[in-house]
This record gives sequence, structure tokens and C-alpha cells, in this order.
Amino acid sequence: MEIRGHHFLCMLGFRGLGYDEEFVKNMNEIIERLNNEQDMLIKVVDNVDNICALCPNNIDGECKIESYPGSVREKDRAVLKILGIKVGEVVRYRDIVNKIKENMTEEKMMNICKDCEWFGLGYCLEGLKKLKGG
Repeated sequence: MEIRGHHFLCMLGFRGLGYDEEFVKNMNEIIERLNNEQDMLIKVVDNVDNICALCPNNIDGECKIESYPGSVREKDRAVLKILGIKVGEVVRYRDIVNKIKENMTEEKMMNICKDCEWFGLGYCLEGLKKLKGG
């Protein structure tokens, strides 16, 4: 499975909201699978991934919202830098979750995600707090 960097944070607080029904169903299935198979190997990417597969912004395998400053790719790279993971690296999902728990803070998440259309709902920060035992 391939997952882009910022999606690791999105998955923490996902609550069934998304671009459309197909996207939501796909995201739910991926999260459920990863939670049930924590030893699954993930290829970490900074472009379209398995979650993007059913996103309406995925046009012929390219994210149509990549070109603006603060792009999704920049968010991916910022998350991966904090986690100490390189693009293209293959990592067990359990280890990625542990790296988030150890290295991601609310402040770092806010700096990366502040201009995301979904961040204002507060679900991602709640997910991070829950992961950290709060």
C-alpha cells in the first residue's frame, strides 16, 4: 500500500467526511485495514496514493491541487521530515503510528495543516491527542 505523508495525520481524526461517498468508503476501508494489520508495509510517497485513488482532485494520477504554495506535497514532506521518514521508504504501519506519537505535536500539526479545508473541524488534533493518550 502507498500512503502520502499528510494522510497519516488525516487518518487520525477521520470521521466519515470527505469529497464524496466513494472517497469516504475508500478512506474508511484503508483505515480499517491498517488498524487490523498494523504490521502492513507502507511505501511512503509524496504524490497520489491509495487514499487519493478515489479523490475527485485526482486527475489521471496527478493531484490537481499540487501547484499552489503550501501544496499537499509540501505538507507531505513536512510531516515526513518530522517523522524522520524519507519519500519512497517502506515502513510498517505500526512504526509510523509510533513515530507520530513520539514526534508530532499539536503545534507542529497546526503549522502544517492550518490552511487545510478539513483542519478547522478539529478532528485531526483530537485524533492526535487520543493517540498520545489525552
